[in-house]
Amino acid sequence: MAEVKEKRTRRQFLKNAAILGALLLGFAQIVRAIWLYLFPPKRPKTYHRYLVCKEGELKVGEAKEITLGKTPVYVIRLESGYRVYSGICTHLGCIVRWEKEKNRFFCPCHKGIYAPDGRVISGPPPRPLDQYKVEVDKDLVFMFVEDKQRSPWT
Repeated sequence: MAEVKEKRTRRQFLKNAAILGALLLGFAQIVRAIWLYLFPPKRPKTYHRYLVCKEGELKVGEAKEITLGKTPVYVIRLESGYRVYSGICTHLGCIVRWEKEKNRFFCPCHKGIYAPDGRVISGPPPRPLDQYKVEVDKDLVFMFVEDKQRSPWT
């Protein structure tokens, strides 16, 4: 029997090369997506600045509730200056309220009590209230909120 050699045409070679190139390109995209998922790029944190009150608006020991989106936030003036705390309890996410007559933050859900400086006095909260960075500029009190980071796929 005689061996029959198939002759490859230029058209078949280019077709096979295109298929192989497309497969390699698809594989490279999958590897890139996995790499970005496992090792996302580090981006510097950015902040938004929000006006919360004027400097003479609050007396020492007073607090003011404002709403940032749907989240309550408390601005309080202490001897050491202004502070801004989240109005969300660190125990289970309930809404805390400022009790002026008792000079404290109180969570009615599980009786969590916080001091005016955000420390836990009693109850189940595991840590102090979340605190925001504050800056006084030209008799105006501003708070800084960290911007949300977006993923590479959004």
